[in-house]
Amino acid sequence: MQPRDAVRKLKRGKGPWAEGPWLPRVAWKSALARVAFMCISWWALCDGDPSSVTFGVPVVTVVLVVSFMLSPPRKYSWRLLDIARFAVFFLVGSVQGGFDVARRALAPGLPISPVFIRYRLRLPAGAPCTVFRLTLSLMPGTLNADVLGEVLVVHSLVDRGEVLQHELEDLERRVARLFGLDAPPREATHA
Repeated sequence: MQPRDAVRKLKRGKGPWAEGPWLPRVAWKSALARVAFMCISWWALCDGDPSSVTFGVPVVTVVLVVSFMLSPPRKYSWRLLDIARFAVFFLVGSVQGGFDVARRALAPGLPISPVFIRYRLRLPAGAPCTVFRLTLSLMPGTLNADVLGEVLVVHSLVDRGEVLQHELEDLERRVARLFGLDAPPREATHA
């Protein structure tokens, strides 16, 4: 196949993303965010050492190509304000979770009544679900123990009943807002 034929094939929507040449316009934000994240991660891993650039550029390029092939960028409408809100929530949650675990480790008399609950995810598969599951571990005393299709099995150190359910719904709404998605509808609770 001639190089011109390959380019025509991509332009006709038969390329790796099948939505047009190389990358749909609406997915550029997502792709640029991924590139920025990979570059910042490499810079942080190398402690900002400028001599790591000669090795870092090829490594980051290969990682990005594989990343785009395995999980093509999607068209999420991220806004800077929502990213900032989620970052603050993430940092506050990290500190609260750390203090809660340290407090329970240092004061063995604190009540612990571990429980597993099932929570049905209403976010679309892919990045939104992954961010939800990763952020879930921030919540004090909670952990994503298993994934059964659309249902998460959540482990909690303390059985807080409906409070935990409301915290999970709040987290899901925050993640939906981060990705520019409609907020998932609330689950009906049984009395």
